[in-house]
Amino acid sequence: MTEEELIEEGFERIDVPVEESGDETDYHYYRYSFGSGYGLYSSESNNTLNNKWTVSFDECINNITDIEDIQVLIALFKKWKVI
Repeated sequence: MTEEELIEEGFERIDVPVEESGDETDYHYYRYSFGSGYGLYSSESNNTLNNKWTVSFDECINNITDIEDIQVLIALFKKWKVI
């Protein structure tokens, strides 16, 4: 999925400066927070290839690559009133 798709779905951009990360360059990632402390987290900007982003659900589901899967997951959490 693309960075633009993450933004359209309501993900928040989190910028991480060199001073904070200890890496050689600044980077950013995206987060979609649920009200119960859970969240979806994108890959880091310096770990993406050709604007191909992946998303993980906390530590239990990794490398979701399809925006439609993200949309279904968000819809389920809204239905279950987790968000």
